[in-house]
Amino acid sequence: MLYRIFYYLFKLTVKGYFRSIYIKGKENIPAEGPVIFTPNHTSAFMDSILLGTAISRSIYFLARGDVFKNKWVARLLHGIHMIPIYRKSESPDHHIKNEDTFRLCFDHLTQGGALMIFPEGVSKTERRLRPFKTGTARIALGAENLNKFSLGVQIIPIGINYSNPHHFRSDVFVQIGKPIPVSQYRETYQKENWQTVTDLTAQIKNELEKLVIIIENERLDRLIRQIEILYRHTLRDNSKQEEKAPQDFYLSKEIVKAVEFHMKENPERVRKFEMRISAYLKDIKRLGIRDTIVRTSGIQTHLLSSLGYFTFGFPLFLYGYIFNYIPFKIAEKLVTYLNIREDFVGSVRMAGGMFVFLILYIVEACLVWSVTNIVWALIFLLSLYPAGLFTLHYLKKYFQGLHRIKYIQLFLRKSDLIAHIKVTREALIDELERGRMEYLDAGSNRQS
Repeated sequence: MLYRIFYYLFKLTVKGYFRSIYIKGKENIPAEGPVIFTPNHTSAFMDSILLGTAISRSIYFLARGDVFKNKWVARLLHGIHMIPIYRKSESPDHHIKNEDTFRLCFDHLTQGGALMIFPEGVSKTERRLRPFKTGTARIALGAENLNKFSLGVQIIPIGINYSNPHHFRSDVFVQIGKPIPVSQYRETYQKENWQTVTDLTAQIKNELEKLVIIIENERLDRLIRQIEILYRHTLRDNSKQEEKAPQDFYLSKEIVKAVEFHMKENPERVRKFEMRISAYLKDIKRLGIRDTIVRTSGIQTHLLSSLGYFTFGFPLFLYGYIFNYIPFKIAEKLVTYLNIREDFVGSVRMAGGMFVFLILYIVEACLVWSVTNIVWALIFLLSLYPAGLFTLHYLKKYFQGLHRIKYIQLFLRKSDLIAHIKVTREALIDELERGRMEYLDAGSNRQS
């Protein structure tokens, strides 16, 4: 019961938090039967919330055992399908406790249930995978072994790719991989179980690597993010805007390969380009404009439609702003006051925001009820969420307009500076185009 309540609450929250959510590969999830989902782990419990609401099956999640210390918290966590798993550093008797956890998982899989296990064990906001723990393979193989490999357990890797998990109204692309049938390891497990656990763990990691962007070098990651800002829009098929998130994922994959190729072939050339693109981005930041404005010349605008939108939309914006401002600000302040780890920022902002908005929405609806009646109070309550989303869209358009106006002012006052920035950008794009063609030609030569 508690799980279903949180499921629907978080489903609304997730839709409000992210600008777009694109999920590929849902057909790989069996409607029934034992399954273990193994996602990458970049944003604490946001990962569980996102996937828990995206997958229709009821899921049990393995979570850090130290958060179960308080009995009331433990009851709540058990109510939302959390199962504790312990580390040596958290509990001196972790082996005994984990035996109970493994038994629970075996029973759940035997009954045809679904588990979600993060094989990295810890979350960190980086575009790479950390070393995998063997728990997933041990649980899958252990459950099958207890049932003489007749269960049909399947392991499904899931790649979560956020544009920025800590940024409100960002994008996310979830890619669900092909199932790994555990039964294929029956013979090897009976001969050498520990080596089989290692092999299965390696296969899970190999499959997951295909579904996420891997950048091992921090400096390289910074350069690739700069190239994404400047160049990804040029490569994107803009006729398919609804597929922006998956497009960006595959484009970023190719950008990573191309940059790694050039780093190997001509590192000095890459270093010089890195200096130029960094200087360009610092210049536009100092001027208070964005690359999008420079790319589109900043003056293109549909004046009449914009005036109509801002004029007729203002009453609804004001309504949404008045009744959503306080909960929004409280949710934002939570992150500052709690002083949490980086990978928890987005999770706390989203989950904390859900509770703050829910409480204040109910309080506001009760105040309306006290001066009107229950019908108007319900209408008011149901209007708050969509009005809040419209307010966010209105503010986004408003600030985009401000950036355009600022660009036009700069263009009128310092046309030489703007011309220099545009020339600099075009030169960087030309260099990126040359680099891309060289990378593609090298790939063609390797294949021929």
